[in-house]
Amino acid sequence: MLYKETFILLIVLCAILIFWLRDAKKVSINLQTDNGKGYNYFRFNYLIIYFLVMAGDWLQGPYIYAIYKSYGFELSEIAILFVTGFLSSGIFGTIIGSAADKFGRKKFCLLFTLLYSSACFIILSSNFYILLIGRILGGISTSLLFSVFEAWMVSEHFSRGFSSSSLSNTFSKATFGNGLVAIFSGLFANWLVERHGISSPFLAAIGFFIMAAMVIILTWKENYGSDSKNTNTFQNLLQALNVIKNDSRVLAIGAVQSLYEASMYIFVFLWAPLLESQHDVSNESNLPFGMIFASFMVAIMIGSLLYGHLSGPMNISLPDIANGTFFIASISLILPLFIENEFSLFIFFTIFEVTCGLYFPLIGTLRAKAISEDIRATVGNLFRVPLNLIVAFILISDIPILEQCLLCSFLLFMAFIWSFWLPMPILHYVTIN
Repeated sequence: MLYKETFILLIVLCAILIFWLRDAKKVSINLQTDNGKGYNYFRFNYLIIYFLVMAGDWLQGPYIYAIYKSYGFELSEIAILFVTGFLSSGIFGTIIGSAADKFGRKKFCLLFTLLYSSACFIILSSNFYILLIGRILGGISTSLLFSVFEAWMVSEHFSRGFSSSSLSNTFSKATFGNGLVAIFSGLFANWLVERHGISSPFLAAIGFFIMAAMVIILTWKENYGSDSKNTNTFQNLLQALNVIKNDSRVLAIGAVQSLYEASMYIFVFLWAPLLESQHDVSNESNLPFGMIFASFMVAIMIGSLLYGHLSGPMNISLPDIANGTFFIASISLILPLFIENEFSLFIFFTIFEVTCGLYFPLIGTLRAKAISEDIRATVGNLFRVPLNLIVAFILISDIPILEQCLLCSFLLFMAFIWSFWLPMPILHYVTIN
């Protein structure tokens, strides 16, 4: 199959885009001039920490199933462990997000490094019930990873007087860099497993979390939701629910996030079985999963470059970018139902990954510009509740793989419909009454 050639082609395309879109650097220079010299340092500092924690996540993520399997667990038991992680994220994430707004985002970023390090250490045990505790900690850590770091950065960004237009730049670079981090983490993890065994990526991940914690302690200052210190966690939660209920823009952001990310997590579990189902049985070689994964990550990098160009030099509105992203994503996951060809499946899946590269900086910018400082982490984690419940339901159900793909396409089409409720030419923070 042409997996290697496609991977090389994607790298070349990514390089061409970097060169072709080099004029966007002028935008970055203008942003730096508008924001002062401190913006570049601030962005660099945040991205270093973000890449360290994402490296820890990427290092051990691909080997969680493998290490469970090496302990001799049945597929049903492994499914329970995964479902526990998603339910933990959905149940505890809302409380954690609200507490972070009240007690401080820096503290909870440090708590993330402690909890995720503990989860990585616990996974070295082969006891099923101890592993369940590890999955609970891992679920809480995931909620923190995808809410509290962003909440700290956005709050600090505005408190230092940086322009709102530069947020897209930061989110775009974070997504692009995350693709690179994923590729190198995968290669490093593979080398570790070959040299030191299947548990080594988890120990290495702890090292990255410790490094991130040290940089946070030395360079970050604390920030809070502006009114959060005067309210309790339950009041924060009620305020967040009230905002989602009364502001259609925030509700739309939550809907598209839940729908898109639910389909994305389901896709993580279905792309390999779907490709295997179409793999030529006469071909003695196995599917090159490492090469396929690397191709997906380069596709995400391409998507982030496109987002930077669309939202920057081309000045296309965020709702318009959202419309196109969700529509293309929906089409890319429904066509595999009608085309039974291994390589065509791979191409459609790669297109979906390009939309992931567009989605992450897009949704980050939308959240930053539309959600109040008071409850940013709380709202961010509330948005994750329905997506975790959807994914947990799919994992414990017996839905055939092709029907799961159809469900993903349907969820993405619903996100496309919801994206028409995102008309925000000038975004203002939601005020809390």
